Amino acid sequence: MTPLGTETGQSNCAITSFSPTELGRTGSWYYAALLRACKFAVCVLFLAGLAFACYRSPVDNLDRYIYEAIVRGKTQSIDAAYSIVKHTSPRAEQSSILDSPQHLLELEPMFAIRPVYLVAIAELSRAVPIQSAISFISALSLFGIGLVVLFWTKRPLLAGLLMAALPIPFLGRLGGPDGLAAVLVISALWVLERSTIVALGLLFLSLGVRTDDLLILIAVLAWLAWERKVPRLVAGALAIAAVGIVLGINHWVGNYGWIVLFRFSFVSGRYPAQIPHVLAVGEYVRGLWRGAYAIADQVAVWILLGILAWRRRPDPLLIVAGCAAAAHFLLYPSGEDRYLIWAYVVVGVSLIRSLEADRASKPPEKLAVETLAV
Repeated sequence: MTPLGTETGQSNCAITSFSPTELGRTGSWYYAALLRACKFAVCVLFLAGLAFACYRSPVDNLDRYIYEAIVRGKTQSIDAAYSIVKHTSPRAEQSSILDSPQHLLELEPMFAIRPVYLVAIAELSRAVPIQSAISFISALSLFGIGLVVLFWTKRPLLAGLLMAALPIPFLGRLGGPDGLAAVLVISALWVLERSTIVALGLLFLSLGVRTDDLLILIAVLAWLAWERKVPRLVAGALAIAAVGIVLGINHWVGNYGWIVLFRFSFVSGRYPAQIPHVLAVGEYVRGLWRGAYAIADQVAVWILLGILAWRRRPDPLLIVAGCAAAAHFLLYPSGEDRYLIWAYVVVGVSLIRSLEADRASKPPEKLAVETLAV
């Protein structure tokens, strides 16, 4: 009969000991997990550094001073707000459209259609100057986009390279709602696979940052209805509600409408209140042609990457982003591609995720080597 102590000792040994093969596998797993955590941490630090660099070197665009005037106008007279904003920077002083308090007042409805963005500026301006608040929102939004891309792709190196690719860092330097709108839209598309309600909630919230996000929301609703992930009646009701929200915002602030915006931006006119509400077909075509000619070289490489991503792994988000971006350009054919940067990010994410198809088809030995490298 085997002594009790011997049995106990064998039992303990069986529980606590590992074979050399099992020990090697356990050590490799811990090493891979530690290395992956370190790569994620380095990427987060890089994104934070990129956002901080953008915050320290903001773009001195005119829009940021009009947003400041709107925020100041909540507590100050238009004359007081104008006198401060007009002499804030050489950019504002040299502007020919900011030549009087009255003309500033006429410009404000075109910018006041972003109530969520304006509230964010007003709240932050309690702690820092208004221009610093505007720059901080843009930089923080860029950092948020980077985090979404990182956890969406789970590829720290490729996520960092994507966020550093021009013109994406421009979102963190620009004084406007583009960065905040982009982080809401990209976050919504990320969580769309997990929670339709959260994704739609983020898209509805983005309407208060940029009303033209209505195009993205409608594209998403159309895809959800097509895939029968949302009943068509529900999708239609939500689309009508979104249109109603946008119309309500425009009516509330007294916006001039699409025709005046188009003529002001692409045809002629310095003061929107004096622009006629008439647009000829020829004027639209000429504005569309000039915008297409100006933006073609900026979007060409991203279209190429989108086609490559689709060929490697068909992603419906590419269709959603492409339709929304195309509709936006047809309605507002600007030569600035800052309105499309959110779509660039979606293309980059889709391309990175398409690499997973290749990884799944490779043997474990090569896959382990690639994981350590990327």
